[in-house]
Amino acid sequence: MVCRTGSIRSAAKQLDVNHTTVSRRINKFEASLGQRLFERSAKGYVCTVFADEIFKEALHLEERLNSVSRKLDGKNDTLVGEIRVTMPDILAQDLLMPGFAEFCRLYPQIQLEIIDSTKTFNLANREADVAFRICDVPPDYLIGRKLAVIHRACYLSRELAPMLEQQGWLEKQNWIGWTDKMRKPIGKIAREYPRFVSKHKIASMMLQAHACKNGLGIAILPCFFGDLDQNLIRISPYTSEGKYKLWILSHPDMRKNAKLNKFVKFMTQHILSQRALIEGEEYSVSL
Repeated sequence: MVCRTGSIRSAAKQLDVNHTTVSRRINKFEASLGQRLFERSAKGYVCTVFADEIFKEALHLEERLNSVSRKLDGKNDTLVGEIRVTMPDILAQDLLMPGFAEFCRLYPQIQLEIIDSTKTFNLANREADVAFRICDVPPDYLIGRKLAVIHRACYLSRELAPMLEQQGWLEKQNWIGWTDKMRKPIGKIAREYPRFVSKHKIASMMLQAHACKNGLGIAILPCFFGDLDQNLIRISPYTSEGKYKLWILSHPDMRKNAKLNKFVKFMTQHILSQRALIEGEEYSVSL
């Protein structure tokens, strides 16, 4: 784990042990081998050549063990047990959670472990069983389906709606920026709304939404989120732009696993039933 992370503390966190325990085990292993495995520096732990060789062999062994585990579990034909599901948090809340809840009511012997993270979990290593991913092209080693194109639109706090009646007020407003490299939008939205300056920097989409609701500026948010939030309104000309592709993915070794099959099919239909919302087609102008 230290080879992967380059840090004792990060490895300890993932192993759910104290960092002194990891350090002690490394020292003991080095003593038993009579070889140094890591060079310690202010920047972290760097693998020696010997450690790198061991790590590569360990990765090969881990891959084979994971393959055996997947193939065995892939033959499971019961609707019992746990499914590990990963997705970004903004997908989990209003878009996916109602589907998760309904699925669990229908199949009470299946438990979900829901991991809301933007991290790309490795399905081959069994870090997750099913992934809802926002990407253009998923990894070749996974199977799945593109469910929709996620549209974005420009939103303003509903509390500020009366100000839109004042001539020239909207033109003086600002975008809420993301990072130094992403301060302003590009593409269709940029062409429709060329007049706004950029202020503030908030990388989290959820925090952008809260900042927008509190009047910090105009936020560009997914339509499935912004159009459902009663505290937000789209601003004229109400344009939406297809930006990201939403996929549901799993590993091919698990294609015959009964509970994963049920879950994937159920959630696929759940999302397809909301495709118009996701693609920005259900917004009606009402202040």
